[in-house]
Amino acid sequence: MRNLFDQYSQPENRLSHALAVCLDEDRALMQGFLAWVGVRTPVRAKDLLIVEQSLPGDPPESETETERKGLPDIVVHDDDRWCLLIESKVQASLTEDQLRRHERTLRRRGFEQIHRVALTKSGVRAPKGTVAVTWSGLYEWLGMAGQRGEWSDRLRAYLRAAEVRLAQEEYLTEGTLTMFDGFPFSDDNPYTYGEAKRLLNLALEELRKDRTLRSLGMDPKAPGRTAITGRGGRAVWDFLPLKDRPKRGAFTGYPHLTLAVHADHLEVAITIPNSVIRPVRQRLIDLGSDRLTTINAKILRRARRLTSRGAWVQAYALQRHYLGQRSPAITDAMLTFRLETSQPRNSGRVKRQPEWVELFAALPRQKRSNIQFQYRVHLPWGTKGLNSRESLRLIVESWSAMKPLLDALRGDS
Repeated sequence: MRNLFDQYSQPENRLSHALAVCLDEDRALMQGFLAWVGVRTPVRAKDLLIVEQSLPGDPPESETETERKGLPDIVVHDDDRWCLLIESKVQASLTEDQLRRHERTLRRRGFEQIHRVALTKSGVRAPKGTVAVTWSGLYEWLGMAGQRGEWSDRLRAYLRAAEVRLAQEEYLTEGTLTMFDGFPFSDDNPYTYGEAKRLLNLALEELRKDRTLRSLGMDPKAPGRTAITGRGGRAVWDFLPLKDRPKRGAFTGYPHLTLAVHADHLEVAITIPNSVIRPVRQRLIDLGSDRLTTINAKILRRARRLTSRGAWVQAYALQRHYLGQRSPAITDAMLTFRLETSQPRNSGRVKRQPEWVELFAALPRQKRSNIQFQYRVHLPWGTKGLNSRESLRLIVESWSAMKPLLDALRGDS
């Protein structure tokens, strides 16, 4: 079924229409919006009029005519001398000339008090005399407790869906319409690939700013995957590089921080690729089962708060091959075990089985195939905090908990 807000073909027009409808339907939301952009009105919000893709007093125009004439996106007015001009942009550029033309047209219609608001992506500078706000800022404001209601929730949901759609259409190539506010997947809100990809991108954008990860050696300026393709699948992943990696060669030559959104859980990992550089491979070989057991104990202590919430930490080794350069991987063998199995004493229901860590330690020494190694923190959907911005802290804690392994691979311990 077509969304209520999808009445136009141009993305900017669809978004403007969604905002206009919600402000018109919920006058308390309108009042809050005006206060948020710092505009005072001569009359109460319930007495204001709102028009889109046209001028006050004119009949609605077709989208083709609107584009040809260059009409304002939204005009909120008092049917007298006061009005608010709202110009919406996603990919198109915002120009002073366009805003001035709109303002001159409105003055010819008798409006003397004209306010201008530019609604754009982050990082776009608005011309002088124009209030600059962003779509992601609007999304955040709509989610505040004082603004929550049927129409604000509808607009937030539409912005999330629009972001996924525009990214798939390669219309939204950079910037965001929303902001990260957790992973909401559950039985009532099942995983979808498009939403998972959107949330992964938003989360990594914020994690690049994290001071704890920077102290761990994460490189905030380095890109992750050059392209995340596909529209299906049960998981989507990306990574954060480390500063001390070799500056030449592929990312598979050095350990990195991997974040993966799966259909039933979030996975935070340190990945040791098959083609990792020789010094790192040798350090992994030299660890042996005894030292790995000691490292596992340190990681479990550091991850205690995470495991108390239902998360667990596991080691992972994957052997695979490919039929062609673009073909999917074929799994030949896989080893996964929880770190508690390597410890001298049983831990709750997890029983001691040191042979797992011994096998894991032996694999890099006797490797004759394509094997990737990982340490992972597994966070099931429903873990407290995952459905909010607190999930960012849980992700940072997960990578921080695995620091003893990183230190060993770097030769720092």
